[in-house]
Amino acid sequence: MKKILIVEDDVNLGKALASIFEIKKMDVHYCDGCEDVLYTFYQFNPDIVLMDVMLPGDQNGLKIAEKIRKSKNQVPIIFITSLESGQAMKKAFSFENTDYINKPFRMQEVLVRMDNLLSKQYRFNLTDNVYSIGGTSFYPEEQLLRRGACRIHLNKYQTKVLLELCNNQNVYLSRNEIIREVWDVDNCKIKESSLNNVLSSLRKYFVDDPRVQIISVMKLGVKLCVDYIPD
Repeated sequence: MKKILIVEDDVNLGKALASIFEIKKMDVHYCDGCEDVLYTFYQFNPDIVLMDVMLPGDQNGLKIAEKIRKSKNQVPIIFITSLESGQAMKKAFSFENTDYINKPFRMQEVLVRMDNLLSKQYRFNLTDNVYSIGGTSFYPEEQLLRRGACRIHLNKYQTKVLLELCNNQNVYLSRNEIIREVWDVDNCKIKESSLNNVLSSLRKYFVDDPRVQIISVMKLGVKLCVDYIPD
C-alpha cells in the first residue's frame, strides 16, 4: 500500500483529496500546514507528497522541499498552487523527482502525474527498496549504506536486521521476532548474542547522526527511531 502525504491549507480540498486516495487503497496522511510539516513528513515517511506551495505562517512548500532534498531524500513531490508564477514553477522543477500542477485541476491529472513520478522513482533508485535513515540511504539489495561520498557495506545479517527495523520504523519488534525472521531458528536463545553484535555494529554506523537511534528495551524489544531535528 502506497503512502501519500497531503499538505494543503484548504481544508475542504485537502479532505476531499484524502478521501479519494483512501478509496484507491492508499495510506493517506493529511495535514493543513499549520503544524510542523517536516516533522510530519519524517514521522509518516511517505512514498509520495502532494505539497501546496503557499502554506500558513512562515511555511512554504518550496522551502520544505529544499530541506527534504538536502537530507538526501528523493521522495517524489507534486507541488500544487493557484499562483501563476513562472519563478515558482522554475524553482519547483529545480528539484529532482518533482512535478507541478496549477489549481484548479482534474483528479485524473493528479493520478497520472503520481503514477509517472512513482515509476520514475523506481528507475531512479534502480531497486525496489531504498530507505532514507536520517542522512543515510540504505540499499538492502546491495547490502549498502550511503551517506554522501561515504559507503558502508553490510553483511547479510546486518542487512536483514536493519531491513526489519526499517519496515517497522518507530515500532518495537520483539527480539525473538527479529531472530526468527533473520536467522530462521526456533530456539531464539542461541542467536541472542548474534543479534546483540549486529545491533552494536549498526549503532556505530549511525553514531554521528543525532536523528537516528536504535533502541533496545527489555520486554518491549528493539526499534529504529528516525526523528526530524529543526535547523
